[in-house]
Amino acid sequence: MSNNAFSIRELARYIGPGFLISVAYMDPGNWATNISGGAKYGTALLWVIVLASIVAMGIQIVAAKLGIATGKGIAALCRERLPRPVVYVLWAAAELAMIATDMAEIIGAAIGFSLVFGLPLWAGAVLAGISSFALLGVRSAYRRGFRAIEFAIMALVGVIALAFVFEVALAKPDPANVALGLAPSIPNAGALYVAIGILGATVMPHSVYLHPYIVQDRRSRLVAESGDTEAVHRRHFRYESIDTIVALFGAMFVNAAMLVVAAAALTGTGIETLEEAYVTLAGVFGANASLAFGIALIAAGLSSSLVATMAGQTVMDGFLDWNVSVWTRRSVTLVPSLAVVIAGFDPTSVLVASQVALSFELPFVLIPLLYFTREEGLMGSFVNRTSTTSVLSLVVAVIVALNGWLLYTTLFG
Repeated sequence: MSNNAFSIRELARYIGPGFLISVAYMDPGNWATNISGGAKYGTALLWVIVLASIVAMGIQIVAAKLGIATGKGIAALCRERLPRPVVYVLWAAAELAMIATDMAEIIGAAIGFSLVFGLPLWAGAVLAGISSFALLGVRSAYRRGFRAIEFAIMALVGVIALAFVFEVALAKPDPANVALGLAPSIPNAGALYVAIGILGATVMPHSVYLHPYIVQDRRSRLVAESGDTEAVHRRHFRYESIDTIVALFGAMFVNAAMLVVAAAALTGTGIETLEEAYVTLAGVFGANASLAFGIALIAAGLSSSLVATMAGQTVMDGFLDWNVSVWTRRSVTLVPSLAVVIAGFDPTSVLVASQVALSFELPFVLIPLLYFTREEGLMGSFVNRTSTTSVLSLVVAVIVALNGWLLYTTLFG
């Protein structure tokens, strides 16, 4: 077979990292912003999900390319190539993003357990924490690579996707309303807040940090099998790009389905929380609809919690060269989530706020990504094309502008 020939069988060897990344795009923070957006504004913000998902595909492909070309992640390259004060600022911003991310995952899973099993929220949070440790056990039991955890994550992604195929089939959305939602519009300032939350929930900082790292397992094996050549890395990049696009298209469907179902069932009801959505879905579409919603929420929370913990470990190791036990990190990052639940904060409001916070963190990871991938001395033949650098620069500029506008409207009305 020609080295450039496409093979479905070979593609199957590469499928996995994209799905690990994709759970970050279906985490409970997405649920909160999508449900809130659909309930308040119908399908008006559907275009934000589609646009953000397409942007996310491009960003994740560039992030994977960095890992394949250099054999290193963003955080490690920052430590090696940037001034120490800048490294500490970037690390602090990344850690705050990891806390916001983990809070969203654990609270989301806690809500799911609480709804499905009729538990108080604090008990759901404890069960979510225990389950997250169990998933870490799966990862730790397989020390020769990521394949076992990739299969576990793909199974959980399958549960989420099937649940929303079922929800959409029950909702029977009006195609005309769905089409209207694809036309760009921001109804009011409140919609802007939710739109930025959707952006923060869709393009996830920790997934950008993690992607260059998780391609290293295959990169090392391919180099051992076939040599450290450009052709080997080109082939790896080709298949990894397909893996990323397929996985994130699936994530886009799930996010769009959430908003469309919320628009069909919740518009005009005044409902904004996941708990209220669960109850209302049962009343509108039957108990099976709410059960599928709850199970998918648990799957989303637990899978994304595991990925967030892996990303956090990568960030600390990369920026500071500290190899902290994943069990220790899981224990420490669990505390703020449990504290928020025990303190009695409204969980859906916390979820939406966490996603807005993540949107503010995005420039701190995208600017280094842009900086490194445009350096020919570092990337070699994988260096960004001028068009890629221009588009990525525009994305960063838009995100910074949106965040500035959100801060202004929050402070000055």
